[in-house]
Amino acid sequence: MFVRYLEEHNSTIRSPASKVFFPLVASSVSFRTATAFLGRSINRHHTLNKYTHLKIQSRLKMGWSDTWSDILDGGSQRWKVTDEESHMKVFSHFQTFVQKDPSDTHVLCPLAGDDPFVYLLFSQGYSVSAIDLVPEAIEELKNTFKCSSEEDWKKEESDNSLVWKHASGRATFIVGDALQKRPELVGKFDAVYDKDSFGALPKSLRKGFCARISEFTKKGGLIYLECKLKNNHEEVVNVGPPFSLKAENLMEEDNFGANFDYVKGLGSVYDLSVGMVANMQQTGHVMKKN
Repeated sequence: MFVRYLEEHNSTIRSPASKVFFPLVASSVSFRTATAFLGRSINRHHTLNKYTHLKIQSRLKMGWSDTWSDILDGGSQRWKVTDEESHMKVFSHFQTFVQKDPSDTHVLCPLAGDDPFVYLLFSQGYSVSAIDLVPEAIEELKNTFKCSSEEDWKKEESDNSLVWKHASGRATFIVGDALQKRPELVGKFDAVYDKDSFGALPKSLRKGFCARISEFTKKGGLIYLECKLKNNHEEVVNVGPPFSLKAENLMEEDNFGANFDYVKGLGSVYDLSVGMVANMQQTGHVMKKN
């Protein structure tokens, strides 16, 4: 749901909220040819990068908007987990490792879609911030805050993003690119809740994602991450999304390994719906910013 640089021809990316995917048609060969044609001007090179990024982001936004329109019109809910039992299992895991008082804990939820777990955290006293590229997703996330009315949300615009702030001061939702540098978020978060976001990304985008997560997380901060583990992992490790992931994949140097220590693998954290993904598990992992 976000892009910084597209490095692979016809790379694929999907929304962890909607769990569908589509191709990005952009050629790295064309990119290099265009760059060479422009000459050695650094300024021009940066301008091209920025233009390419904005063009791809616009294409992504259109695709995800179509997906959310389908969801809101009663279509397939994709891989949403909405049952309270599963959420309470996750919350138990989360609190086992994130032990600070909720009133002193700010949680980042990247690519959250309309995940009800964000409101669960809020209702338990945590401060929450979510980032998603699609306005419809953030609108649905706002709607999960059943204790609130539209008057409780204040809209601001900042750095190519739309920002919604809750009157409580404990919820901030950003409509924008999750890979964008955001100085105001550096070192702000005590914990990160990632449900299937990293597992949605092709390898070409993982380094940038992990770099932003590292920047935004305080030293000693924790990541609670969920991802898919397929039964035939070794055969399909490069097939996705969703991508099959183990601890060693998460902790590669270009991923979380550069700035996080692996704390614990939680195994299967809850059962997936029958028929949803019969050949895979929903696994949990905990990492700590070093």
